[in-house]
Amino acid sequence: MDFKKDYKAVLGAALEFKNLILLSLIIGVFLYTSNILFFLLGLAGYVYFLMQTMKEESFIEKLGKEQQIRNIYNLNQKSNILCKSVLRCLPGGMKEKIKNIHNQKEAVMIHFAQDSNDSLRQRMTINVLNLVMAYFKLNLNFNSIRIQLNSTNINRVIDRINNNKRKLNFTSNPTAIANMQRAIELDERLVEKIGTERSSLETISSRIDYIESAIHTFRHQITSNNDPNSMLADIDDLVNEAMALDKVLSSRNERLKL
Repeated sequence: MDFKKDYKAVLGAALEFKNLILLSLIIGVFLYTSNILFFLLGLAGYVYFLMQTMKEESFIEKLGKEQQIRNIYNLNQKSNILCKSVLRCLPGGMKEKIKNIHNQKEAVMIHFAQDSNDSLRQRMTINVLNLVMAYFKLNLNFNSIRIQLNSTNINRVIDRINNNKRKLNFTSNPTAIANMQRAIELDERLVEKIGTERSSLETISSRIDYIESAIHTFRHQITSNNDPNSMLADIDDLVNEAMALDKVLSSRNERLKL
């Protein structure tokens, strides 16, 4: 049993105009007559009508719409919390990008508030919020990976490889040769790994920039009241791509930490 959900349903039914009138009549008659039996029977009838209201299709639909609106505002709050958390971890240039996207999101929320009951507007807003949060996470993971890659001085590793290769020419001890060859192999793998990661990071950076541009475009189209149906599929696809890309970055970030 979801107590919070049931409580809101009961409260919503109690605040229905017809039930408020009924309760007022029961209390009014009781105050006038002081008839406790009537009052108890009246309350029983009132509870019955509340239960009937909660079963009505129109009430259930209304309750669902109200819950959807609350969910959107809760999602927006999560986005705000995530934004503050991400800002604390990023350098100046990236912070400005995050703040800018946060402002784009706020513009969409203002537009949503103008007609929050519109189901299409609700869906668009949810997708934009999910896209914005994915963008925040992408930047956080991207920056973390970049810091880890930059923490390794690749030139120093290359110098170490060259030095060990030169030493091989002056070493005849089999054990020493084997150790140096293993060291060279490990360093060469490290150089190759870092090169691959950096190349991949450049590609991911371009996708993050594309998502940033897309958020600006979607905000403009939404707040300009352009036909939302024409962009729904594009937003859906981009949200899925951003979430998938975030999973890849998050996994890569954890792997590099090991």
